[in-house]
Amino acid sequence: MINPLEIAKYYFQLSNDSNFDEITKLFCESSTYRSGKGELFLGVNDIMTMQRLYHGKFARLQWQVSSVIETKPGIVHFTFNFVGEMHTGEIVEYSGLEDVVVYDGKIQHIQVRRL
Repeated sequence: MINPLEIAKYYFQLSNDSNFDEITKLFCESSTYRSGKGELFLGVNDIMTMQRLYHGKFARLQWQVSSVIETKPGIVHFTFNFVGEMHTGEIVEYSGLEDVVVYDGKIQHIQVRRL
């Protein structure tokens, strides 16, 4: 991947596949993540633990990107819709905004805001 936009799009693709091994490679020890519930995670290990727990709640899940734009160099803004089916059969749906900050080929920060 050459540019931040491609890296950010790839991150969404990997998230839809729950491909944790490849997602891990996109972060670094100083990466941070603020979830849609306001929780803050520091470092690749903390971020990946959170992601595994979140994905593990669902039998199926998918983020559908409505729009994506690099608002400034290295800052990629997404609007998305999420649909997931929990193991109980309950359907979870929400929309949100996500900013992905990429520097030197790694995701430095992700911030999610549910709408």
